[in-house]
This record gives sequence, structure tokens and C-alpha cells, in this order.
Amino acid sequence: MKLASKHLKFSWFPMLFLVLTAGSMLFVFFRKEMLYFVFFLFSSLFVIKNLYKRELLILVQLLILFLSLLTINYLFALSTQSTQKLFANIIIFTTSIFSAMYYYREENKKLFIPHLYLVLKIILIHSLINFFIFPFVKPFLLEISNGRYDCVTFLNLFFYLKYTHSFSVLGVELVRNQGIFWEPGVLQIFLNLLLFIHCFIKKKRGLIFWLTILAIFTTFSTTGLAVLFVQLLLSFGYEIRKNILFLPIAVFMTLLVYYITSINISDKLYGEGQFSFQARFFDLVQPFYMVAENPIIGVGLDDEQFIKTRQKTNFSLNLQAIDFSNVNDKGSTNSIMFFLAAAGIPFTLILLVMLYYQDFVPEKRKWFFIFVIISLMTEPIMLRPFFLTFVMSGGIYIINKLRWKIY
Repeated sequence: MKLASKHLKFSWFPMLFLVLTAGSMLFVFFRKEMLYFVFFLFSSLFVIKNLYKRELLILVQLLILFLSLLTINYLFALSTQSTQKLFANIIIFTTSIFSAMYYYREENKKLFIPHLYLVLKIILIHSLINFFIFPFVKPFLLEISNGRYDCVTFLNLFFYLKYTHSFSVLGVELVRNQGIFWEPGVLQIFLNLLLFIHCFIKKKRGLIFWLTILAIFTTFSTTGLAVLFVQLLLSFGYEIRKNILFLPIAVFMTLLVYYITSINISDKLYGEGQFSFQARFFDLVQPFYMVAENPIIGVGLDDEQFIKTRQKTNFSLNLQAIDFSNVNDKGSTNSIMFFLAAAGIPFTLILLVMLYYQDFVPEKRKWFFIFVIISLMTEPIMLRPFFLTFVMSGGIYIINKLRWKIY
């Protein structure tokens, strides 16, 4: 957990702000400011170095591709789209292109994982403090709101969804851990990403490894626990092949995670967490109705218009077993299905193919792709510069491959 002196140069700060765009509280309350800041940060970092012709060609190709797709979606969407939302999406995609181009440079590419690892360790430490200090700071919490999101905070550093995510253990009130993010489900994505780095890139066990597992438990996220279970299976399988004496530990940890995950899933299906399941099931199924009628262009990426469109009777669901009355006026929790319905099949396929060929995490490429897809299907975070940076790196990889084949 030691921070080496080289980290004091703050060269990892761009990665920190890139991660913060993926659903942090700073992004929730200062969305426009964060987007503009990260845009100017990465565009400046990219252009201050000597630019090569090949880099400029790739930059122009990616800009033309995605700006064209966004413009076509805006002009031919099912309903009138907000120009402001179009401009915001242009900023998000352009920022992602600049960040991918910056980190794709040879001198920066080797720093991508170390910088991400450092930022994720900071998020881990903050999240553990955030979870365990709640009983002590509960009397000092203040409510904060931006009109669309409400929570309580301690010193504007620690955040809690006290009224919807609290529970009691042995008479002690606790709250599901959300860390610096707006929801526990987002925190678990970054904690599982940290676990991925430990299991498949660094391939070592240590204090951070076990603390990461503990922190994932504190989120009480069904998806987070399920992903944790799979990652431990994959990782422990590798360890057992190296050392059979590791088998008892692997079996114990796997059974423990499986038991807790099964309880969590049962609660989502039959207990107090049914609304969460209903909302996610609705967001998984209903977009297919919208895609069926608008397969090429989609209904439009304006999220407010999307909410209005999904309430039309021709897009309604008629499933007697599940009550959807509380979820049809909400935004989508499923990034993939939202994008499929909002942007159409071609645009979505382009993003998914590029995501598969992302070139920043080559280790366990297939599992990493599945992990990111699962994450995007459980939280509305796809249109964030951090996640789109991986997509754009795949775009750069594909363009380079095509270039070599042509020449």
C-alpha cells in the first residue's frame, strides 16, 4: 500500500479525473464543469507533444465516424432531440477519443495500468473508510441535493444513501458502500476492476487483494458479488494448478462468496429488493420493443426524450407476474439496452466491436469484455469518457490493423 515517490509527480492525475467522470459525486454535482475540464485536459495533453501524421489521420477518422453517427441520430431520431444534449455527447465522445489517443502513445501506454491501479487503490481506501465510519459520523451528516439526486454527506468527502440503502447488523446501523460514486453498483465496478488487475495482470495476493474483496462485500451489490464469484473461480483455478495446497482456501472463499451472493439474489427476486429487480428486468426487455420499430437510427440519444418515448403504449409490457408501474417513468439502468434503443443496431455494434478490441487491457481479453458488458448492463454509465476510452482504443487498434493490411 506504499505510494512510491514517483507517484508524487502527479502524472496519474489525468487518470484520476478520467475515472471521476464515470459516476463520481463530483460528476453528479458538477457534470458540465467536469466534462469541459476533462475535455480540455486531454485535448491539451494530446496536442502539446509533437503530432505525427499517422496520429492526426486516426484522430480525424474517429472524429468523422462518431460525429457523423451522432449527427445522423440527432437529425433522424423518432422525436425532436435537444441540441444541448447533442453537444454534450459530442464533448463526451471527443474527450474519449483524445484520452485514448493520449494513452495510446508508446510512452503513455505503459503507464495506463499503473496509473489506473493507483487511482483504484485510492478509491478502495476511501470506500473502506466511508463504510466503517458511518456509525460514528451519523449525527453529523448533512443532506445535499441537485434536484435530481439526494444523499447525505460527511464533510463532502463521504457519501451515503441513508434512506434507501441502510441496514442493521447486531444493532449497528450501516449503509451500503457507495464510496465516491453515486450508487454502490458503480463502486463495485471499480473494485472488481481493481481485483481484475490483481488477479490477471499483477497475479499476486496481498493486503490490497483481500481488502478489495472485503470492500466488494460492503457494496451488497448482486452484480458485484456475482462478478467477484466468477473472478475468484478463474483466479483460484490458476492458483490451484500452481499449488494444490491453495485448494482449501479457494474452496472456502468460493463457497462463502456463493452463499452471500445467493442470499442477495433471493432478496432481489422475493424480498425487499424486488423493485431493483423489476427495474432492471424492465430495462432489459422493453428496449427490444423500441429496437423492433427503430432498428437503424434508434429513438434518439436525448435521455429525457427517451423517458417520454418509452411510456408510449406501443412500447408497453404486458407481463402479469411483474409490476412495472413504478419503473416506466424512470431513466434506463441498462447502458447497453438504452444505447441499442436510442442509437440503433449499427451504432451499438460499432461500439461493441471496438470495445472487444480495446488495447489497454490485453490480459484475459474475453473475460474483461464480458465483465465490462455486465457492468454496462447494470448501470447507466456507458456514455462516460472513462468507459468510452476503452472503446476508442479498440477503434485505434482496428484502424492500425486495416492500415497495415492495405499497405
